[in-house]
Amino acid sequence: MTQTHIILVRHGEAASAWSEHPDPGLSVNGVVQAKEVSKTFGEKFLGYGLLSSPKIRAIETMQPIELNQQKQFVVLDILSEIPSQEIEAEDKKEWLTSIFTMPIDQLPDPVKAWRQNLILWVEGCKKNVIVTTHFMVINALISYLSKQNTMASFHPGYASRTEIWLENGVVIKLELGDSKKTTINL
Repeated sequence: MTQTHIILVRHGEAASAWSEHPDPGLSVNGVVQAKEVSKTFGEKFLGYGLLSSPKIRAIETMQPIELNQQKQFVVLDILSEIPSQEIEAEDKKEWLTSIFTMPIDQLPDPVKAWRQNLILWVEGCKKNVIVTTHFMVINALISYLSKQNTMASFHPGYASRTEIWLENGVVIKLELGDSKKTTINL
């Protein structure tokens, strides 16, 4: 029996809103959050791989984890934020709000393709990993794994840990990284 543990860490608080800057770094508070979450990864996690979204806020969240684990992380484009390049900055908040509750089969094609690539990545993940990524990446994966019909199902806090346990490729447990710390055993 092979068990895989995937820990999705939402990036720390960004220095500016997603609709205001295409790739902001962390705010002062976000830097503190990143340092705090890095402390939760002790010796038990030394064998885990480290992966990050290419976005600056995710990389800056991973850097203290990398330092704590004394190994380098790998940047994976698939872990990047939901594709929204064609959405005007002033329309992003409204667009994203509509994506939250839109049925999966009605999502725009670029979002469907992005989500499908994330699903293929998680299903193919065969090693324990710590991943720094984004709100919608985490939601896309959890909504799929928990068989929901919309993309957003919970609100992971900044620098929170959402954990997925797979056994032979099948999800057996989810622990959601929100302020309420919800666990779903499947």
